[in-house]
Amino acid sequence: MPLARTPSDSGLQSLRLDLVDLETFIAIVDLESFSQAALRLHVSQPSVTARVQRLEKRLGTKLLLRTTRKVEPTKEGVRLYEEASQALQGLQKLVKEFDAAANRGGHRIMVAATPMIAATMMPSIFHGYKKRYPDVRIQLLDLQYREVIEKVQSGEADLAVIAFDGDSTKLRFQALADEELLLVVPADHPLSKFDEVKLEKVLKYPLLILDRYTNVISLIEEEANKRDLPIKSLSEATQLNTLLAMLDAGNGITFLPRSMAQANAKFTRSTLRVTDVSLTRRYGIVVSKKGELSSAAQSFISYLHEEYANTLAMIAEQKR
Repeated sequence: MPLARTPSDSGLQSLRLDLVDLETFIAIVDLESFSQAALRLHVSQPSVTARVQRLEKRLGTKLLLRTTRKVEPTKEGVRLYEEASQALQGLQKLVKEFDAAANRGGHRIMVAATPMIAATMMPSIFHGYKKRYPDVRIQLLDLQYREVIEKVQSGEADLAVIAFDGDSTKLRFQALADEELLLVVPADHPLSKFDEVKLEKVLKYPLLILDRYTNVISLIEEEANKRDLPIKSLSEATQLNTLLAMLDAGNGITFLPRSMAQANAKFTRSTLRVTDVSLTRRYGIVVSKKGELSSAAQSFISYLHEEYANTLAMIAEQKR
């Protein structure tokens, strides 16, 4: 009886290459930066450096040239980039096909959401949905806004629940609920003693706004112009944590959706209403304009339409 042949017997040799190392290398070449690659991959820069060093050691050649301005692949690096990109794209396509087949079976949903929605809204929504459909498996992707958009556009997420800014023509938006924005100020701020104020008083202080709140910024500027009110200053921040740190340091005051404002008020901040201007954020479902949704994803969307507004109101009431 002949012996079973091992891979080495058949002329094949183990590559001993880590896919994570290859993905990291490709990200560095695409972005021309170790630091930007680290941000894309959600790892530290030392981890990115270690992965490249491991890959170079395995292949026995220098793959990247690092200057003060950017990072470029060597001649060998270009060859690896071309071959690895093609191979990984093929694998990614295959994985998406497997995922799509699983989704068509109606047992899995991939939902993306921005951090505050993921933390405040999704736990209750998921719990209620799972009670109704216990056989459906749901995975939540807790990501920053731009990453959420990318996941839905690429098909890696079936849908997203966000306050959509209308900045992608590839997506379709279904509104779920509007939420009032509250003014958030440090606890020792002169406005903290009020429950309600008018816009004129607000504009006497520097404003801090999340940069994706483009509609809010436009509305404040429009109202200020109508009433001939000067805006002391307006600064923007990309991340909520940065915005709140700037607020706590005395750099200004900000507007946030009620649930977000109350969740972040705690003891060091106060919230109040601005009574003479209507500032809101509209939450909803974002799906890709191309491709079909599984029956499970469709049922989850129906459940969101039923329960999202009620859940939002319940959470806001609990935070009072």
